[in-house]
Amino acid sequence: MSDPVVTVEEAGGDTLIVRLNRPHKRNALSSELKRELAATAHALAERTDIGAIILAGAGGAFCAGNDISQPDSFAQELPLVEARRHIRLGLEMCRAWEALPQLTIAAVDRFAIGGGISLALSCDFRILQTGAWLRAPEVELGITYSWGTLPRLVRLVGPARAKLIAGLCRRVDAATALDWGLCEEVSDDTMAAALVMAAEITAKPRVAQQMIKESVNRLFSGTDTATLEQDQVLLNMTSSEARAAQAAALTKISG
Repeated sequence: MSDPVVTVEEAGGDTLIVRLNRPHKRNALSSELKRELAATAHALAERTDIGAIILAGAGGAFCAGNDISQPDSFAQELPLVEARRHIRLGLEMCRAWEALPQLTIAAVDRFAIGGGISLALSCDFRILQTGAWLRAPEVELGITYSWGTLPRLVRLVGPARAKLIAGLCRRVDAATALDWGLCEEVSDDTMAAALVMAAEITAKPRVAQQMIKESVNRLFSGTDTATLEQDQVLLNMTSSEARAAQAAALTKISG
């Protein structure tokens, strides 16, 4: 029996730790992992005994992004009706994490790439490891940055910096992420720092705290165009330029 792609552990004090568990793939987001992360979030949303959730990656890294080594990563060979459903797995995963009533903390070790950034931005807070970095390479793969990430990114860093990150694929180090508002803290030990923040969270009256989260999210939700972005990804995949870029990326990964 293979290991679960998502693990959940009790951390005490009404806190849970959820880990992406594909360390051999640097926790790249396979279809199975996206589904399990969404299902985990839906299940944890029913847990009234939990006040804080820490999201981390196994094996010393947070997430290498969408697993483009999977044949179905961009749903290229599926009929259109199935492709539209399949290509939304990442979006549904991010929505499920953003919708959690509990406050959530992403503990980002080493790096968050592409969809890994999307997942981290779906959490309420982010703590980056000293020396960690963020990078969104989607444009270099010939596709738009989707999964509902751009609105979240713009709300945190503003339009120009969002274009630097998503449009120019600029790598952002931990110090810059802190300065730009992409994270709330930089620490040598992200889990220790996340547990301290979780203790601060769970020490507060839970219902009032969750009402604050809901109100802030409503105020900054904006127009939801995320499903349109997923269709844009499918359109991108008709481009020979995009297919060539992804083939080159896969050769680099396998080589």
